[in-house]
Amino acid sequence: MRYREILPLKSLAPFIECFWTLEGEVDLRETEPERILPDGCVEIILNFGARFNEVNEQCEKRLQPAHFLVGQMTRPVIITPTGPVRLIGVRFHPGGTFPFLRVPMHETTNQIVGLGAIALDLKREFLARAESAASLHLKVAAIEEVLAKHLQSCRQDSRLVDLTASVIRCAGRMSVDSLATAAGLSSRQLRRRFLLEVGIGPKLLCRLLRFQQVLKAVDRNAPEWADVALECGYYDQAHLINDFRQFAHQTPSVLLASPGKLTEAFTRKHRKSDFSNISGDAAI
Repeated sequence: MRYREILPLKSLAPFIECFWTLEGEVDLRETEPERILPDGCVEIILNFGARFNEVNEQCEKRLQPAHFLVGQMTRPVIITPTGPVRLIGVRFHPGGTFPFLRVPMHETTNQIVGLGAIALDLKREFLARAESAASLHLKVAAIEEVLAKHLQSCRQDSRLVDLTASVIRCAGRMSVDSLATAAGLSSRQLRRRFLLEVGIGPKLLCRLLRFQQVLKAVDRNAPEWADVALECGYYDQAHLINDFRQFAHQTPSVLLASPGKLTEAFTRKHRKSDFSNISGDAAI
């Protein structure tokens, strides 16, 4: 399968990290469930191929919707394809959905929601513009035009999006008090804004980014986890392991011993965008 990232228009860049596509044929006889880890982002995913199964911890399968929103996740999502893969994703910066989705984002946390249930008009516009486009790349361009039009008609206070950009750049190493001061809000007001627009509180977002920083930092087979913990801003190794158990449902050693190709592609370590000026693709 081939994974590709496409940077958004300049007007959309404060709100959207990237568009991404994933396409290819799969041999279902050799397909294993893949673990997609929480990363602090909300995504809209449009599926123009076979739908994926979501697999729970009891190995029970449930077919995902064709077009859906993935809210902020604090646990892994385990998926497996059922046929040819043709996906488009819109990956929003934390807080970046609010000009386009008028829904309290905390209501979608740890949820995969059919797009029609929360934004039926937006779904119809996406499909009306994208269905006639032959390639995924052309479909992305059509979807981007829809989002740009919506942004023009929306007045949005972007302070929170700017603030979360700073949080990402420092890998979550900011205190809630310093975030509140930067936003000109009280800590309580900041938490309310985060729940409404980001989907989780500021402290939890910082933890997710710190967790993802570990995946960036580890590039060797047998790391010294105590050193990695300190390097990534953890108090000690135990706190790092606790975050992995919560966010990945595995210890770091088990997860990193044999990560799946999709697991790797969708971590911040392997992204080509992530507040940079690079786009690209990769075979997985």
